[in-house]
Formats: sequence, C-alpha cells, structure tokens
Amino acid sequence: MFRTKLYAGVWLLLICSAVSLSAQQAALTAANTVVPPLVKFSGVLADINNKPLTGTVGVTFSLYKESQSGAPLWMETQNVTLDKAGHYTVSLGSTTSQGLPASPFAAGEARWLAVQVQGQAEQPRVLLMSVPYALKALDAETIGGKPLSALQLAAPNGSSASVSSNSNNPPIANTITCSTSSACKSGHIPVFASNGGAAKVKDSIIQESGSTLTVAGSASLSGPISASTTSSSSAAVVGYDNTSGGSAAVSGTSTNGTGVVATGITGLLGTGAGEDGVGVSASGNLGVYANGIAAGVYGVSTTSTGVIGTSTNYIGVYGSGGATGVTGVSSSDPGVVAQSATAWALDAYGTSTATGVLAGSASGFAAWFNGNVDVDGNLSKAGGSFKIDHPLDPSNKYLYHSFVESPDMKNIYDGNVTTNGNGDAVVTLPKWFEALNRDFRYQLTVIGQFAQAIVGSEISHHQFSIKTDKPNVKVSWQVTGIRQDAWANAHRIPVEELKPGKERGSYLHPELYGAPEEKGVLWARDPKTMKQWKEARTKPAAIAATTNKTQQ
Repeated sequence: MFRTKLYAGVWLLLICSAVSLSAQQAALTAANTVVPPLVKFSGVLADINNKPLTGTVGVTFSLYKESQSGAPLWMETQNVTLDKAGHYTVSLGSTTSQGLPASPFAAGEARWLAVQVQGQAEQPRVLLMSVPYALKALDAETIGGKPLSALQLAAPNGSSASVSSNSNNPPIANTITCSTSSACKSGHIPVFASNGGAAKVKDSIIQESGSTLTVAGSASLSGPISASTTSSSSAAVVGYDNTSGGSAAVSGTSTNGTGVVATGITGLLGTGAGEDGVGVSASGNLGVYANGIAAGVYGVSTTSTGVIGTSTNYIGVYGSGGATGVTGVSSSDPGVVAQSATAWALDAYGTSTATGVLAGSASGFAAWFNGNVDVDGNLSKAGGSFKIDHPLDPSNKYLYHSFVESPDMKNIYDGNVTTNGNGDAVVTLPKWFEALNRDFRYQLTVIGQFAQAIVGSEISHHQFSIKTDKPNVKVSWQVTGIRQDAWANAHRIPVEELKPGKERGSYLHPELYGAPEEKGVLWARDPKTMKQWKEARTKPAAIAATTNKTQQ
C-alpha cells in the first residue's frame, strides 16, 4: 500500500529538467496549495525539411513503457502555439480536469514521452526525470506525519485489553446490521444505508457469482476503468446488447481524453448484427485509436462498410501495426472509405524505403482518381495516354493518344510566324525560357510555297530569329529544350540501371516473358502481401466453382 502511495506521489512530481527561474518563484509562492497534477514540457518542432514550425499545430503526446515500439500507456492531443524558432511549452494533462493520471507511474518503472506532430512521424522518445516535488514522496510511509511505530490496532470486541485514553487507537468496529429483512442476500455486494454509528447495510445492484458480476438495471461508472484477462480464449470486456432500440453493448465517452482503450492480440473487436447493427462506433478527436500485434482495427462487413472513420478536423482512422496498420475487407462495397472536409481524406506516408500506398487489382483499376492529381516527385510507368470521350461518337467510344516520351527531361515548344518583306522574323519566348531549359534543338517548316528557311540567330534573351530567302513566308517552328531547373538537376531520370539485388531475377510483367506470377517484382519485394492478393483473387473463383458444382 505504501509503495503504491510512493509511486502515486512520484508521478505528480515529474517535470522537464529545464524549468525557468520565474516558474520556481511561482512555485514558492504557492507552497501551501495542492500540487498540480500536470507535467511541464518544452521542446522544438520542425517540418520534414527541418525548418521550424510556427503558429498553432496539433500535437499528440504519449507515454510509453519502452523507448521504442509498444502500446501507449496514456496519450492526449493539444493545440500547441509555437514561436518563430519553433519553441513551445505545454502542460501535460491539461486537457482534463483530472490532469495526468497516476496509473502509468504506479509500477515505479521508467517512462518515455513521445511527441508526434499532425501529419508527421513520431519523434524519438524522451526519458522522463523526477525533480523537486519528488521530495514529497518521502512522506508516503507516514500517516499524518507519524511513523508506523506510533500506531497500534484497537482491541477487538470483548477483549480485556486496556486502551489508554491518550492513544490514537480507532474506535471498535460496528456490528453489521441489515437495513431490511430482505437485505444482505448472499452474493450481493453490500452498500452502507446510513452514515456513521451503527451503520446499516443494504444490497447494491451488483451481484457476484463465481467469476461473473451482474448489474441489475443500468449504472454509470466514472473515473478510469481497466479490465484485463489471463485467459488466452476470453476477452477482457464483453458487451452484448439484444435490444431493438439502437442501444450499445459497450459505450465509452470522454470530453478531452479517450473513450475506450483496448489492447491485445486484437485491440478492439466489435460485431454488429441486423440491418442497422454497428460493430464499433466511436467519436472524438481520435475516432478510434487501436494498436495490436495482429490487427489494430479489424472490420468485416458482408453487406455494408467494414470500418468507417470520420473526423471534422483531424484523423478519421489511424492504424499502426507491426504487420498491417488498417485492413478493410468487403464483399460488395468499399473495403475502406476515407472522407475529409478540409484535410487529407487519406494520409499515407512510407518512412525510410517503404511505400506510401500500394494498390493492385485482379482485373480492374489499381487506382482511380476522379479529380486533379499532384505528383511531387518522379512518375514511373510502363506506358501512358490520355483517354477522352470520342469527339465523333462521345456516348459510345473512347479516344486514346500515347504520351510523347524521350530519355531526357525534354520540353517541346512550337508555333507559326511569317517573315517580313526582307524575309526576317523574330520569335519571342517566355522570360523564364532560358532559366528552365538548355541544349536547344530547332525545326523549321515552310508553308504554302517553296522557300528556304534558316535559324538566323539562336536563342538569346528569350528570343531567336528566322531568315527566309523570300519575303512574306509563313514558317512553322519547333524548339525543344532539356530541363535544368533545381528539381530536375537534383533528380535526373536514369536511362539504364541495374535492378536492386532483391529484384534481380524478377520482372515487372513476368507473364510477358513466360514466367510465373511469383517471378514478379512485387513478389520479390513483399511476398506476404502478394500472397494475400492472390488469395483474395482466387477465393471468389473457388466459391463460384463450388456453387456451380452444387447447383448441378
């Protein structure tokens, strides 16, 4: 008990080592007030280019048992105000009236603090230290400032032991008296029916039978609640609702924290039956946060949507797992639906050499974009074209044109110009032309008559001249240039390169070379995902074959 008190005292005393002089003076003036259940923390935030962030950003703070990986013991999200250099100072626990909970520190073990800016990866975790308030924990093994040796138990009822009138002994315990003749039933949890004196006891709405607790009627629980199980086949919390009014088997609500926290091989498993049954429904700053070894969130629907995540200004669904963060499977509707009013509907980021989004399809489109697409990087493809409704038969046909490609980052410019009476013409180009391009190439074609045309002077000061041997000649011109802007110079496209070691012996399209599917590049890079894709593709075919055979 006293060790628990000691640990509970220590958690209140954790602050960062960098405490300003003004904060120390404020603490002295408040010496007689209650120790605030908050932890002061300061740091610096920067973007992915290591430039300081400014203004107000959303930041999630989490406590972990380990310096790397593991599930968070506590977390909260705050809107943090940054100065021009990216510095900030926050009070951890300030989003709730209870402050930072004691439970993460009760074990007396080291704790690491993680900081994650919205849309960025989690920063390296910081080990928390204890400082001045920790001296209060020295009082944990006393009661009212007196040591245990100064206290002794009261004499039991009927004992002849004498009790000094000056001792600190508590009064003799009252005999339990049932409030009614029907109270004090076996298996029911007792509740005091009166205050002090010969207190009477009545039955609560909670009944215990073996390992099962039953609550009669409805009850509201306040404060932190934790449930765990040691059985490999049972669940820590099981909620079952069989009503038709749309009630919930398990409901968790928090105004500033987390409604429900579930950790396990499967973090949270929700099953909804019936036309309107919902497996898991959660709303908040983070709708659902789940971290599991096998699956963080696993949603399956045979007729509707497996997982729906909705957020007005933050993250609808965030999945983090050692294998797969979020898996959505549906037999008829979308496996995963992402929607946002002002932010990213789907935010995918691959750290190190990982891939942000991997998409494939057995026979349809791997990805379909209905709207503008922005690619801030190289785009690699086997081929490409535009696809439009056919101008001559738009309701029944499509028209395709292939992209123009070259081994260089080549830009093409063209136009028409007519020479004057002396056979001279000047073509004026945009002011940025020479800043963007180099290595110019020219083509001239005379139109309407036999004449000769040459480039009179090459491009200089964003213009060049054309000379014809006859006056008033129309000339069609074309100029190409190689990109030389900063991004192009830093990201030249290699014309030829050896495949990486893992991909050697495999093909982008193995079927074109008579090789089996397993010789594909994606099989070499991620065989586990490719096996899942193959199973997803072959399972419907197997089911259809079995159904046809049964019908015959």
